[in-house]
Amino acid sequence: MRSTNNYLNQNDFERVIDEIPNLYIRKWLDDDIEMLFRILYWCALRPAEGIRLSKEDFDLESRKIYLGKTKTHTNDVAPIPMVFIPELQSYLYSKEPGRLFPGLTYNTFYPWLKKLGKRLDIPSWVTLQAETGEKTVGHIFRKSIGKDMLTGVHRTKDGKKFDIPIISKQLRHSKPSITVDSYLKSTIEAVLDQW
Repeated sequence: MRSTNNYLNQNDFERVIDEIPNLYIRKWLDDDIEMLFRILYWCALRPAEGIRLSKEDFDLESRKIYLGKTKTHTNDVAPIPMVFIPELQSYLYSKEPGRLFPGLTYNTFYPWLKKLGKRLDIPSWVTLQAETGEKTVGHIFRKSIGKDMLTGVHRTKDGKKFDIPIISKQLRHSKPSITVDSYLKSTIEAVLDQW
């Protein structure tokens, strides 16, 4: 599937990761920002949820991130896909207790996405949200993992495509209809690409 204004494909995601050093971020290490992007994608987090994470929020044994109060829940918990555990475990092992990205705010993070969008021609980061009618800039990681689960880029441990209710739970939506109507929307370009 090609990257669209509401989806970031795997190839473009890796291009984004490779471009992070060229942002010349001084206050945070490139490896930390790379891992933030990966955590947002694999765990379907909103940027603000990922930015405020501490090492203590991760329970790798139960494969959960304890998010505390989020936009929609008082004590929210995000599942960690098994495929991401080795990389995440290696990263967390090297970190001291406390916030993973101390001092980072959404107001600092957002311009990075816009710069990356312009440099790499990422539709979701260069198309105005007023034009698309949906949140895409910060939410692109959540939308992309959902679409990747739906289309079979990632598969269940049995090798099957994920069902909508499972994708909905990964995204922590209260109803599958929110997942389908707001996150897994398709575009005419995506339809043409599939044909």
